[in-house]
Amino acid sequence: MSGTAVNPFTLSRGTVRGITADDSWTPEVSEVPRTPAKVIKNFLTPSETGLLTAELAAQRFVPTGRDGILAHYAQGDPIGSLRATADSGALAAELYRRLKSCLALEAGPDDPTDTEGRAWRPVAVNPRMRFIRYERGGLLVPHYDAPYFAPDGTRTLLSVVLYLSYRGTGGETRFIADRQKDLPFAQRDFADWSRTAEPDEVLAAHRPEPGDALLFWHRTLHDSAPLAEGTKTILRTDVLYEPTDAQ
Repeated sequence: MSGTAVNPFTLSRGTVRGITADDSWTPEVSEVPRTPAKVIKNFLTPSETGLLTAELAAQRFVPTGRDGILAHYAQGDPIGSLRATADSGALAAELYRRLKSCLALEAGPDDPTDTEGRAWRPVAVNPRMRFIRYERGGLLVPHYDAPYFAPDGTRTLLSVVLYLSYRGTGGETRFIADRQKDLPFAQRDFADWSRTAEPDEVLAAHRPEPGDALLFWHRTLHDSAPLAEGTKTILRTDVLYEPTDAQ
């Protein structure tokens, strides 16, 4: 899991069953230039994104601030994004099966994330599914994703973003030049930015494509560019890891 669920709901069995039963997916893995991020195209099929989109249409989303935090939004403030959360072990298991078939997910001491100098092996996808909708003017300021430390000693290291729908202009997931990249992780400031990124600070951008999965280490500085027109909906989760020297 990961902290308090924002606006929780239960995914229907029909939606989950429709995803776990679909073997028609045809993934294609590529790298995002100038970043450690990877894209898996066609990770979800059009019918699967359609199932999730239809389910979300019946849910009530709540507004959050431009940093994506519910407590940082007050009525009348600019809305950064709209959010709802569902926990699903079955969906997490299917996403993990697909990820493992596409990529080596192990994390070594030299990977660009806070591994504490240890090697880590993946064990599961976090069952907490955070659904995020951006509408006109919505954005997410530059930030680092925070790890979740589970009671059983596992933790998250890798962020997973699934694009469910997109009809608009703007709203790219952008990777930002990190002035702290040469500092040890213990010395870095992982606070969210208080401003949006300037064009010359953007290293690379991934245009939302329904069905794509975007993967990157938690401590990769990134944002969601302002959505000039339309809407974008994503599913955000993580991969859980355990140290390879765990008994």
